[in-house]
Amino acid sequence: MSPQLTDNAYDIKEISESMPKVETSPEINPQEIFDLWRKCQITPIMNLQKGTRKFYASKPISVRIYRDGDLFFAENENLVVCGTGYTSQEAVQDLNLHIIHFYEYYEKLDNSKLIGDAFRLKGIYKELLVEVKEE
Repeated sequence: MSPQLTDNAYDIKEISESMPKVETSPEINPQEIFDLWRKCQITPIMNLQKGTRKFYASKPISVRIYRDGDLFFAENENLVVCGTGYTSQEAVQDLNLHIIHFYEYYEKLDNSKLIGDAFRLKGIYKELLVEVKEE
């Protein structure tokens, strides 16, 4: 070996001893993080109101309520709707307004204008909500 290489060579053992010890983090399980993040409560809704209009559900609407950061979320995956708010009550009220909105939206739509999942949703909303007529 050339004397120049040995004179300028670094001692690997010396270098490794002088380097700071770095530990890696344990393996992250995304499912565990997601489960903690989405800890939620399930609650049913039977009555909905928008202004002076009142509706009742022919069967309970299952609502999943959870918190992410400063916001609460209330969602129903079957109806494909979600409401948000700074409290769980605000999130449920927002969800109620969305449900009524889509009930009215699908009620007005002609079947010839529907494609894909819209057929299913129109049927669900039609069977689910009944408007209370006050006399």
